[in-house]
Amino acid sequence: MASPSVVHRRAAGPVTVSRPLAVHPRWSSPRAASTLILTMVIAIALLIPVGATVQVVLASQLDDRSPTQAIVMLDPGRVWGDPEAARVARIEHAATLYREGVARVVMVTGPSRTHAASRAALWVNGVPPADVITFQSGADTVGPLAIVASVMRDLNWSSATVVTDPAHAARVQATASELGLDARVSPTDEGSNVSLTSDYVGREVAALLRHHAFTRWTLPSVVDSSPAR
Repeated sequence: MASPSVVHRRAAGPVTVSRPLAVHPRWSSPRAASTLILTMVIAIALLIPVGATVQVVLASQLDDRSPTQAIVMLDPGRVWGDPEAARVARIEHAATLYREGVARVVMVTGPSRTHAASRAALWVNGVPPADVITFQSGADTVGPLAIVASVMRDLNWSSATVVTDPAHAARVQATASELGLDARVSPTDEGSNVSLTSDYVGREVAALLRHHAFTRWTLPSVVDSSPAR
């Protein structure tokens, strides 16, 4: 007699079918890509003013007194506070640089009505009138530096030490560089405009951004900045 066949059956249960998962790039949709681009634009827009602020603060700490061919004292016609107090501080600082032998000539910019008083004050502080050159100019940054660059080109000079306020140093150095000057900055360390107030720094950051975005592209290279002879 044939033995009964034994049928083994698996317990019934859910059947899982493996299917390949569709992997979609995270930024494949137009909306996601637009979000990414917008995020990057916002990040850059925030970083640019931060970078300009860092540039203003760092330049304000510079005090380069290495020898050059001329000391340039910019007119403080557009400053926060008292322009006359700022002018006195710049005159005294320029005279200090002259006495230390940084350069043998002091160039003074600004309206002609201030030149006589500046010459007299420099003389009192040890700078002979024969070593003072004055230029009639406006109270902005580009105009006076462009005049100085033209005169230095004619004299076959290229290096200058610029005296200005600490917060203004970054824009001065950027402008002078575009004009071809080998410019060092030695900001004043006394007077009414040596503090990096939020108002002054904010104004200089805005002006520096405007310089990088627009002004620099209109400035010719006036001087061939070769090493000082």
